[in-house]
Amino acid sequence: MAVTSGTVHSVDTIEAWQDLQVARVLFTMSGTYAQADNSILAGVPTLIQNSRRNGKTVTMRGVMVGQPARRASAPGTIYGLKTVAISSSDVTFEITNSDYSTEFADATAIPEQSQPFGIMVAFTEA
Repeated sequence: MAVTSGTVHSVDTIEAWQDLQVARVLFTMSGTYAQADNSILAGVPTLIQNSRRNGKTVTMRGVMVGQPARRASAPGTIYGLKTVAISSSDVTFEITNSDYSTEFADATAIPEQSQPFGIMVAFTEA
């Protein structure tokens, strides 16, 4: 199986302290989850840069979980993220069940989401 990739829903800057800023990136996931491969959101600095439209280059400084996703067919069911990390210009993570610690089942189709996953990305611009 292959790494599952996210589809961006929206990107917005929510905080700015002098040089350090924080963007919220919302995205959905699809495909068949492979525990050995985890998941990825590719090109995050470019996503932030394109949302800002000021021509400056974005450098990620840190990343963390922002919000869980909700299952479209059962809105009371949530899915979380763990081991969220920067990998070059991408963000990698594991998808979890509603306890935020048990990784989503291997070789299982990721259910459609009615509320996207979210990550918070600390970044600087130059």
